[in-house]
Amino acid sequence: MFTKKQKLVTTVTALTLGCGFTFGLTPAFADSNQTSVSTAPIYSIHKQEQDPFTGYVISVENNYLVVASTSTKDEALAYQNDWWELVNQNKILRVPISDGENYTIGEQLNVYAAAWTKSLPPIAVMPKIEKVIQ
Repeated sequence: MFTKKQKLVTTVTALTLGCGFTFGLTPAFADSNQTSVSTAPIYSIHKQEQDPFTGYVISVENNYLVVASTSTKDEALAYQNDWWELVNQNKILRVPISDGENYTIGEQLNVYAAAWTKSLPPIAVMPKIEKVIQ
């Protein structure tokens, strides 16, 4: 049947797994009167940590905006047909938009994103777009 060594290994494994599941699933604050839920909404925490990508819309295509981070609107529009030069300088961001959103070429935006893809040009993940009013 089973050798003593096999029985010992089986017993130790069962105890290890059993204790691991038992102690691992017990929350640390089980007997506490305090809750571990933060009162600040997650969205506000993310917004505080995010730096905006500020730039001008130079292209609206297939549910994406192409935003160029340049010092002036004229400089951004100069790259409208050849913006790949700005990609290498990390000054271009593609921003997904919904069908109902309307943006125009030359409009200045602040784009807050949860993350950027590692593609060239990067694409904003879960963006929040604010129009800059001058």
